[in-house]
Amino acid sequence: MKQSACKIYLEKQKSKALTNDIPVSTDTELIVVIPCYNEPDVKKTLDSLFACDTGEFCTEIILLINSFEISSNEIKELNRKTFAEAQEFALLNNNPHLKLIPLFIENLPGHQTGAGQPRKIGMDEALRRFISIDKEDGVIVSLDADCLVDKNYLTEIQKIFYKNKKLLSATIAFYHPVEHLSENDPIRKSIELYEVYLHYYRAALKYTGYPYAYHTVGSAFAVRCTPYSQVGGMGKQQAGEDFYFLQKIFPLGPTIEITKTKVYPAARLSDRVPFGTGPALAKMIAEKEIVKYTYSFESFQILKSLFDIIDNLFKASSENIEQILKTLSPCLAEFLLNDNFIAEIETINKTTSTLPAFRKRFFNYFNAFKILKFLNFVHPNYLEFKEVRQEISKVL
Repeated sequence: MKQSACKIYLEKQKSKALTNDIPVSTDTELIVVIPCYNEPDVKKTLDSLFACDTGEFCTEIILLINSFEISSNEIKELNRKTFAEAQEFALLNNNPHLKLIPLFIENLPGHQTGAGQPRKIGMDEALRRFISIDKEDGVIVSLDADCLVDKNYLTEIQKIFYKNKKLLSATIAFYHPVEHLSENDPIRKSIELYEVYLHYYRAALKYTGYPYAYHTVGSAFAVRCTPYSQVGGMGKQQAGEDFYFLQKIFPLGPTIEITKTKVYPAARLSDRVPFGTGPALAKMIAEKEIVKYTYSFESFQILKSLFDIIDNLFKASSENIEQILKTLSPCLAEFLLNDNFIAEIETINKTTSTLPAFRKRFFNYFNAFKILKFLNFVHPNYLEFKEVRQEISKVL
């Protein structure tokens, strides 16, 4: 009998099971994975989850408290205290429908700290637990240790995946709460602008016709076991592991944005990873940015002009492709020529026989990374960066 993608993936990982002595309920449908590093207030996240409606199914919460070889003794000591408190929390609060599983790992290898490696360890363990109950359509939910969630968070995620059996992944609406900060607080001003930027970038991508225009926030997505395994699981990157992972997931099949519940990441500074909410805030405050500048909407309009005519590239000769390039903005044409665009399209044409297949292969080539490369190519040499509030009004 042919092995499933999930079992093949786990065999390749050769990682040690962390929860063999913890039984899995056969009615488990969600496993929420939370990497936890140097988090003194993780109990707020646990309280928020245990205040959720639970429905007639079981949810597990894997809280992976972790440190690295280079972590300070102070952080390691805090982690030990957090683990003891989480164990006590589980004893007091676990019930048949909601179970906290605290895990503790010290001295992870590497010269950098980051969420990638512990998130992968936790999600792999969630996969292993689903496989143990023959549930390869189980849903792994990614959350962070500084988040709050709506009361319907668990039931809404379960309902969406239960009703849509072919659904492979979902992003979840989010909002960084700032109302507790004064209007003049630089953190509040920065987080408001940062969130506008996130929504602007996603809306502008969608405007271009890019088929995978979704948010890629590590604390706000869910994925079934099989696609998780098919793309090789979560990456170990120091940062941006959520972005890289989801860019591999989206092309596999249906993704939906869950909007009837929300995740509330903390609006705070962080030096743990080089980009993300915390570092973005720190950079904006350090540079005293009152207005966040971003890629101009014009650059997305230029991209749209390409995506609008990709059907014309299907089975086109190299001469026809050259003629099409001449109709595009000069900066886009220059970028494409530098990127060996004509040869790439010829290769895609040789390996596809239908227009839908061509379109899918095209966006595998001209993916989110290529889009970022183009945006950085045209700014600021050809186009000026613009105020984000000004640009979002255009796209909306």
